[in-house]
Amino acid sequence: MAHQAPTPRQVTTGPGPATSPEDGPTVTATIAPPTECPRCGYESLQLLYSSPVAGAWEVHQCHRCLYCWRTCEPDRRTRRDAYPDSFKMTAEDIRDAPEVPTVPPLRQS
Repeated sequence: MAHQAPTPRQVTTGPGPATSPEDGPTVTATIAPPTECPRCGYESLQLLYSSPVAGAWEVHQCHRCLYCWRTCEPDRRTRRDAYPDSFKMTAEDIRDAPEVPTVPPLRQS
């Protein structure tokens, strides 16, 4: 799948359409989707899912390390600069990682 440039999304915050001054303001902001993987820094990402509530969250996956995250998670899970250094990976870390064993088939009773 070819990498596509991310498109900004609209997110509305606040109590909803104001019907009286007590309801408070409704703010609509444009939030840019992620441009790099928080874990390995790779720039090829795939949008896997979007919330059924428009703008609530999206699930993205990195094409290199397969890390998945929701955009509503805290910065330490969604932003490369805030991701814990001890969990960050490089292309070499991924290449040299041990193979994950396959799950054996279920036993027949």
